[in-house]
Formats: sequence, structure tokens, C-alpha cells
Amino acid sequence: MPPESVKDLLAESKLAFTGTVEKAKATTVPDLSVDDRTVVVRVGDVLHAPAAVDLTPGSTVTVQLSDDLPPLSAGEEATFFANGLAYGDELAVAEVGRTSAEDAAPTARLAGLQAGVTPVRAAAAELAEDRVVEHAREADAIVRAQVVALAMIPTTGPPHEHDPQWWIATLRTDFVAKGEIEAGDDVAVLYANSLGVRVRNRPKPKAGQGGLWLLHRTADPALAEQAPYELLDSLDLQDSIMLDVLRERGV
Repeated sequence: MPPESVKDLLAESKLAFTGTVEKAKATTVPDLSVDDRTVVVRVGDVLHAPAAVDLTPGSTVTVQLSDDLPPLSAGEEATFFANGLAYGDELAVAEVGRTSAEDAAPTARLAGLQAGVTPVRAAAAELAEDRVVEHAREADAIVRAQVVALAMIPTTGPPHEHDPQWWIATLRTDFVAKGEIEAGDDVAVLYANSLGVRVRNRPKPKAGQGGLWLLHRTADPALAEQAPYELLDSLDLQDSIMLDVLRERGV
């Protein structure tokens, strides 16, 4: 299967792993319905998975095979692309797509891949790059800069559970890729310092930290008076090397 197809499968699924079918018409998850397309798979290599999902090499996972693909028998190997179906002490997933086990093997035969890089991991890296590029197109400013100051915005009234704990980072720019900022300017950037669920994944600048910052105009008029830009997404801080990628992609 060509890398483009692997990339499409990754875009549709949260999990990708190699595995060998140990049992057909079986499950490791209590109370999960079993039919001719329910199999127990011994995981070989985990190629792509969220950190919160407990999927490790050597573990077993119940896979509900796609109706659009051939069924599998005990002993057959494949690379599975899937989404979660049941979580708990045991994991069950619903298959989105499947390729041969060879698609997860390190290879240098495919154009553009370095030796030792699998087609699946190469596709995952390309997909992640696509997300950054698309996010960068939506940013109001993109600067290469270093944090030179941090300051908390004082709050009024008692603290509450969902307080974002607003801070301001002052970024000293040395290169501007996008936006109405001059190289060398200091830019005030608002960020949520809370670890609450809604904002925990947003960047939390540290003193002296450098990188490529994707900035968005501050939406709240009151907060905009203190900082014209804010950090809204985990993608808003990138390694400086990403600047070359953005240039190549016309951002």
C-alpha cells in the first residue's frame, strides 16, 4: 500500500499497531459481543497511540474487524489501524483499516524515506507536520523568539476551580515569519498557567525558553489591553526548525 493510503488511514484512526491473531471468534473484554469478525491480537509493535491508551508490545487487544476487509484467522499478521471500542482492564478496538505487516517494517526502498524509518511512522510524521502547517495558516503572527520576562495578571475576588490563571510572557523576537511585528520587538503574549482540563495542553512559557511561537490575537477585549496576542493550542510552540517547513509550504 502506498504511503498516501497509510496517511489516510492514520488520519481516520487513533491507533496503529502490528500484531498476530491469536484467537478468532474470541474476546478478552467481558460482556463484549463476539461474532465471526472478533479476534484477539497479540501486539507486536505500537506505531501510533495516544499516551492515555495502555497499548504495549506483547499485550493482547480485542479487534472488531472491519466488515469491508477479509476476515483473519489465527496466526495471520497485519498492521492494524483502529479506534477505541471499549476501555478498562482490557482494550477492545474497532478496525478502520489494515495493511500488511511489511508496511511497518523499517525500509529504505520507498522514495523519501531514510533507512530504518517505517512507512507508517513516516506517514504519521507527515500528518503531524500537516496539522502544524494548517494551524500556522490560521495564526495571526509567527515569530522566532525567546522568553525574557514572565508576569502574573492579578485576579480580583476569590479563586475558583476553573480559573485559567492568566500570565503574560514577554517574547523578544529575532525573526518574524508572519504578522505585524518587527524583528527585535518585545511582544506581550497571554497564556493560561492553569493545569485545568480545558487549558492544560496549552504552552506554559518558561524563563529563557526559545522557539517558534504561533500567536493569535487576544479575543477578550479586557485581556487584549494587557497583551495583544495569546497562546491557545498545544501547537502554538514549535522547534525553530519548523520555520524551514513553513517556508517550504508557503506559510
